[in-house]
Amino acid sequence: MAIGDAITGGCACGAVRWRAVDRGFRPYACHCKGCQTRQGSAFALNQQVLVADLVTEGAPIEGTCTGSHGATVTHVACPSCMTRLYTINHERPEIATIRTGTRDDSPDLVPAFHVWTSRKQPWIALPDDVPQLETQPATRDEWMALVLPA
Repeated sequence: MAIGDAITGGCACGAVRWRAVDRGFRPYACHCKGCQTRQGSAFALNQQVLVADLVTEGAPIEGTCTGSHGATVTHVACPSCMTRLYTINHERPEIATIRTGTRDDSPDLVPAFHVWTSRKQPWIALPDDVPQLETQPATRDEWMALVLPA
């Protein structure tokens, strides 16, 4: 897939679909307690897209909470099957964080880095050659340096 191509995905039942432009944002794994709890898993595999490039079809629902890092986060999900599709962090409102498991091509994605490794499940072994952060970047610029293509 090339930068500028469309990426697509949707919920488990098909009631809500999304489409975005691939700007080359790198996928990453988040091991924070919030992702573990909300995903019902050991971590979440995420990728950013620009909100301006994101189109949603169907009628998703939204809920807002405080994330592990203290920011307000809006979660977007399917009202029928409750699949979480993406979030918007109010500190970076121009960026949506899609759950890459909802991408149609999700088996092809590998995390470029891991955040919140201080909270990862102890049985998970991370590859030594992939960057690992104990928490998360402190500033928007530090986030963008990690997620944007080199």
